[in-house]
Amino acid sequence: MGPAHHTMNTPSLAQNPQALETITLPATVARLLKREAHRSRLSVAEYLTQWLEDQVDGRDAAKVSTRIHDGQEKVYPAAEVWARHDI
Repeated sequence: MGPAHHTMNTPSLAQNPQALETITLPATVARLLKREAHRSRLSVAEYLTQWLEDQVDGRDAAKVSTRIHDGQEKVYPAAEVWARHDI
């Protein structure tokens, strides 16, 4: 007999919250996911959506950081930005 799995229905990341997809996870992963979502006071779907968005944001930030490091992206000192926008 194979490892225990748990099937969960989660909303897609599309704008339609009624669209559902089913994913199958090992039972231990499903329990951890539920526990972390509960601790965050989010539904499993909200927790996963936030996590996925954070992954995309992190990847985008890493790309920008690389471009800055390689001199392909211009950066401005904070004082210059504040002065330019009268902050």
